[in-house]
Amino acid sequence: MPGFTHLHTVSGFSLRYGASHPERLAERASERGMDALALTDRDTLAGAVRFAKACAKAGVRPLFGVGLAVEEAEPVRQERRRAPVRGGAFVDESAPRVTFLARDGARGWADLCRLVTVAHSDKGERGTPLLPRAENRGDGLTVLLGPASDVGRALAAGRPDRAARLLVPWRETYGDALRLEAVWHGRKGTGPGSLRLAARTVGFAAEQRIRPVLSNAVRYADAGLGPVADVLDSARHLVPVGAVKELDSGEAWLKDVGAMLAAAERIVEAAGFRRDTAHRLLEQTQATAAECLVDPEDDLGIGTVHFPEPHLVGAGRRTAQRALASRAAAGMVLKGYAGKPAYWERMHEELDIIAHHGFSSYFLTVAQVVDDVRDMGIRVAARGSGAGSLVNHLLGIAHADPVEHGLLMERFLSTRRLVLPDIDIDVESARRLEVYRAIIGRFGTERVATVAMPETYRVRHAIRDVGAALSMDPADIDRIAKSFPHIRARDARAALAELPELKELAAEKERYGRMWELVEALDALPRGIAMHPCGVLLSDATLLRRTPV
Repeated sequence: MPGFTHLHTVSGFSLRYGASHPERLAERASERGMDALALTDRDTLAGAVRFAKACAKAGVRPLFGVGLAVEEAEPVRQERRRAPVRGGAFVDESAPRVTFLARDGARGWADLCRLVTVAHSDKGERGTPLLPRAENRGDGLTVLLGPASDVGRALAAGRPDRAARLLVPWRETYGDALRLEAVWHGRKGTGPGSLRLAARTVGFAAEQRIRPVLSNAVRYADAGLGPVADVLDSARHLVPVGAVKELDSGEAWLKDVGAMLAAAERIVEAAGFRRDTAHRLLEQTQATAAECLVDPEDDLGIGTVHFPEPHLVGAGRRTAQRALASRAAAGMVLKGYAGKPAYWERMHEELDIIAHHGFSSYFLTVAQVVDDVRDMGIRVAARGSGAGSLVNHLLGIAHADPVEHGLLMERFLSTRRLVLPDIDIDVESARRLEVYRAIIGRFGTERVATVAMPETYRVRHAIRDVGAALSMDPADIDRIAKSFPHIRARDARAALAELPELKELAAEKERYGRMWELVEALDALPRGIAMHPCGVLLSDATLLRRTPV
């Protein structure tokens, strides 16, 4: 599922793949003596802001990365199989997957944004994001080749010769920033999570003089949540749990320092090295984390607002503040307020507040968008607290005269309010896409993006996905799901006990076994990503270096 994949842990720090509940994972990392935690979501950077805030609260240093499918250097022919449910959807996961970590501040983060954008740019409507080989580069990145990578797969197949050949282009592109990742989940055989593959990886790293790192490929904070991961995998593959090729081992949780040291010792012994080599493996992993220096505020820009450049919103060679003052004064004349001292006083007070915060370009940007929409013959109106600003009225953003109607500027913006205020604009919904195109046409795709929003599990979706994963009768799944009101998944059993309309369903509660526990465990986890119905982001020309699109 988007936003839910794995997590690595080791002595003193953890490399994490995927955002289930960032707050819980950050808390657990702090409790278990880890000083750093790295988020590497599957195919997305969508959890980065929430993750950074969770780490700040828990006192853990955040690292940022992403897990991406990468085009194979030597494609292997794969038999395409269709899933037997939900219309025969096919999920192609044959491409190897690689973890990229931002190492070098803003440059590393910009590289991550570019890779994710490129990976998503050519996929079909239901396709899997895939990073082309030609685009697989980044000077500010550290790369982990783990069990799912092309090199890892070759080692699992007992082909170190092929692994060495596949390693060459990675080494040429990333040099000293390349790492081989060992994972042991107690599995048998030589596949991902097995002791044999972890040992082969460590031994191969020594032969090739590539630094190894130890991870636990964590997917959840605490032990015992493997079945939840199985349900999520089942939903992603659109098949029942029994048809999923690899069930979760139950070991992909955020383990403490002692557990990871014990794993390191087992792996190096199986690789034929002395037991004390385990400490060297942990040191290499800690050093990898220490090299990844990305500051959420300075490098990601969290807490900083980036407005379109003033010359794009009518300022010309003037500063944004002077242009805003000029437009406001012109509005005073056009609207017939020139002879009213109270209006001039109110205007200058508001302009001083706007200048205090440095928000001049923001007002000019919104005014430009409103002017463009109105010129297209599309109805547009401001609503909410923004209507209390005389400057908004003078710029033509808001229709109502706030002085005449006694509307307060303080509800919208004051010197004590530090956050960017909302200027809510309504347009005709039937012509919304025309407005999008006009905004993109004026500001360019390098400054404009529509806003995505996560779809998280509530009770009805959770029942449907858990029921399908457990191979329940589709008619039963539909009946149970429709019986519930639109409530959070975590409240499923409480609703059965308390709501009269669920009395009949509550009588057969025991019939469905662990279904209710699994339903509640999915609460608020990401289920998918959708486009926000009306959110558009405008920025300066650095947008694509700060967020993927």
